[in-house]
Amino acid sequence: MKTRMITAFVLILVFGSILVIGEGSLSFLFSGGVILLAMMAAYEFMIKLHRHGLDKYWFHYLPIAFTFVFVLLNVLFFEHTQYHRMMYLYLLALSLTYFMIYLVDQRMTRQELGVSMIAILYASIGFTALAYLRSISLEIILYLLLVTILTDTFAYFFGIKFGKHKLLPKVSPKKSVEGALAGLLFGGTLGTLFASILNIFDFHLVFIIILSLGLSMVSQSGDLIASKFKREQGIKDYSNIFPGHGGVLDRFDSTMFAAAFLMMILQVI
Repeated sequence: MKTRMITAFVLILVFGSILVIGEGSLSFLFSGGVILLAMMAAYEFMIKLHRHGLDKYWFHYLPIAFTFVFVLLNVLFFEHTQYHRMMYLYLLALSLTYFMIYLVDQRMTRQELGVSMIAILYASIGFTALAYLRSISLEIILYLLLVTILTDTFAYFFGIKFGKHKLLPKVSPKKSVEGALAGLLFGGTLGTLFASILNIFDFHLVFIIILSLGLSMVSQSGDLIASKFKREQGIKDYSNIFPGHGGVLDRFDSTMFAAAFLMMILQVI
């Protein structure tokens, strides 16, 4: 527990500092940090998760490079007029590259092909969304973190105290329906209050409530998806890069999905 608390303090200090000062001429600090986290996430997924205890080949490291390029392109050119064309060409080049590797390297199976593509998207999309949200404002990403952290915290403690009905026992045996509902209620409600007090959105209150509840639900889904990946491979954590907390994906699994969801909503409306 002591190690976990020390790690948490260091993470909050480092990530919080970069989050606050990472704007304007220093925006590269947050963007660079996001790119690094995305690359670490791709590494964990491919090396620590997918190939746990098995032979590793050169193409298992390739998603790390593709993740770097994908997030970097998004960070640099999201507001560019040709952004969508560039992303289409990148995804086309990515697909063709992997199909050619699948053809010439007989060690790559179709399962390997699929997992590699999933790794790139899984590691990239959420962290790309974090960079995008930070470029809008500090308040909006604080809102996102508030909803996801409160959802996780209340779900955990209410689940321990009052949890009687298992949510998805084959995916995450410790999570309960009672905990999930508590996380949804408190994360959604307090997130709504935060957004309303700071006037973050120009939306009607009802829409903010729905948005906050949706973020809470998506964040819990992201946590469960990460748990299912780990359970299928029989591992507890993606890595031990953060002592007492696991790896990048262990710490950001719910935030990644919530960030992608919020980015999508802001792009649509």
